[in-house]
This record gives sequence, C-alpha cells and structure tokens, in this order.
Amino acid sequence: METKTHRPRIGIIGGGHLGRIHAKLAKANPHCDLVAVADPFAPSREMVESQLGIPTCADYRDLRGTIDGAIIATPTFLHHETGSWCLNHGIHSLIEKPIASSLKEAAELVLLAQRNQRTLQVGHVERFNPAWQHVVSQLDLDSVRYLEAAREGTYTGRSTDIGIVMDLMIHDLDLVLQTAQSPVSHVHAYGWSVLGKHEDFAVAGVHFKNGMVGHFRASRISPIAKRTMQIHTDTNVLDVDFATGTVTRTEPVQDVLSGVRQADALPADERSKVKDSLFTNWLSCQETKVEPINAIECEQNEFYRAILNEQPVSVPGEHGYQALELAERILDQIAINRPARHIIPAADQFGKSRAA
Repeated sequence: METKTHRPRIGIIGGGHLGRIHAKLAKANPHCDLVAVADPFAPSREMVESQLGIPTCADYRDLRGTIDGAIIATPTFLHHETGSWCLNHGIHSLIEKPIASSLKEAAELVLLAQRNQRTLQVGHVERFNPAWQHVVSQLDLDSVRYLEAAREGTYTGRSTDIGIVMDLMIHDLDLVLQTAQSPVSHVHAYGWSVLGKHEDFAVAGVHFKNGMVGHFRASRISPIAKRTMQIHTDTNVLDVDFATGTVTRTEPVQDVLSGVRQADALPADERSKVKDSLFTNWLSCQETKVEPINAIECEQNEFYRAILNEQPVSVPGEHGYQALELAERILDQIAINRPARHIIPAADQFGKSRAA
C-alpha cells in the first residue's frame, strides 16, 4: 500500500475546554493542517480566536469539503449527531469519550464508519499514558486476577451533561476490558447524586467469566485528586499512578515465591520481626518513573497516521462501544440499588428507559 505524503486537514468540532486543548495541540502539530474550530457559542469562538489565533465557524457543517478528519469534542449528547454527519460525508472522526449517549447511537456510529470506510477513533486517552503503556509491556494478561482503580477529583463544572461513570470511571472500564479479554459475568454498583441530576460518586464491582475481578471508584466531589490503579497477578502487584507516571512493581523474592521460605513457619519471636524487613528480605519493590509525554498529542498523531495510511487505531469505535456497554450496566445497577428515599434522577431515568 502506497503511503500518502500530504498532511490531513483537520477540523475541531467543539470549542470548550477539551476542544481548545485539542486545537492548541493540532495547531502546533507538523503532522496535520488545522483548518478551523467549529462552535455555535460565540464566546467560545472569540476565546479560540483571541487566545489561540485559530479561525472559527459557528456551524460545523460549514467545514464540509475543507477537512479530511474531525476531532469531536462536543458535549456527549451531540456526539452521535456530529459523528454521523462527519462519517456520512467521508470525514474520519476522532470522538471524545464516551463514544455516544446510548448503545444504539454508538452502534450506529460504528456501522457508519464501516459502511463509509472511514476511521472512527474514540478518545480513551489513558491508553496512550506512558505509565499504562509501561505496564502493558510487562504484563502477562493471562495471570491478572484482580484490578482496583480510583479516579477522583473536585467539581470543575465541566461535563455536567453526564455523570461520573461516563465522565471518569469509563477510562478505567476501557482499560480493564482490554486487560481481562473476557466477557463480563456480573456487575454490582452504587452511586450518589449530590450537586445535580447525575451521579457525582460511584463505586462498582465487575466480575469476568475468566474469574478476574475489578473494583472501581470515581468521584467529582473529592478534595484530593487521584488517578491510580493496582493490578494483582499470579506473581506480583503493580501500582500505577497515571498522574505522576509512576509504576511500582512488588513481588516476593525467589525463595519466598517458590515457597521454600515461609514467614508463617517461623518461630513466634522471628515471625514478629518480619515486618522490619518485609520489603527487603521478603518482598522486592521496584519503582519506575516513565518519561512524560503528552498523551492527547500521541492520540492525535495516531489519528493522523490512520487517515494518511489507512492504519488501524488503538481505540476503534468497537472498543468505545464496549466501554459504554459496561458503563450502562453499572448505571443499571446504580438505579436498582439506590436507597428508597434517595433517588438519583439520572440513574432512575436510565433504568426506566432500559426497561421500556
């Protein structure tokens, strides 16, 4: 297959916080030509023009014929509308997560991409986090037994059209689906709505048919920001800090791993001293600080390469659909498990729509 040499022409649809981040990176990227940012909100367009010096338009449909690919950073409820228009007009699309507001909409986007032979990439950007890529490079997926993730922060006033499951937890749901490589067998969850109609706090347990278990916690009412994951395998534990780019590997030293030396078999006086040398004589801890990179820029570059060379992307529309499907199952459980006197409107409405 012959590799094209020109740079793809790119439009950004959505000039909000995330759209401006995409626009700033695309403008500076030598691998694309940024055409314009489309946003119907005049103050957003003025901010893009004054702060970034990028042309804007009010209607994304005005970009027809001028772009090869679009980065869609609109509110979630507009993903299907804008994505469908782009794909139907031959425009490759990178849609921010979640892929859409419903599985029906997500399935339609995936089908449109296939029919029109266009790239559909979903913005699960943690796949490009160097800490995660370091973990994947040394992880034996068949040996993973348990995974625990926490993704928490304070209220920002952004992404209020969706709850914390779709906004933050879905990052970790995407990662665990690629790690487990097994169908989900059971889900239980609880959520709490505090500041509005959507859940601001949620916890979920996900069981897979291969025996793997994942536990997830997400919040936008936490005083402390956290983006961490702990992965238990047959031989070690990996602690991942997505924010700092740190991965800590903890594993038994060889004679402990083989069972030759066991702390439980020691006399009581010696057993009580194990704690003093637990992480030197019994367990080995190795911390790796990965080289920082801009994950969104890496995500964009993969999108541009896919447009030029018809290469597959790491997070195709099908993966976005799978993450959304698991998120919806969690929201189902939140609706079922809500306290009798504490209704979460978003989960309640979702549960009714699913039951209809």
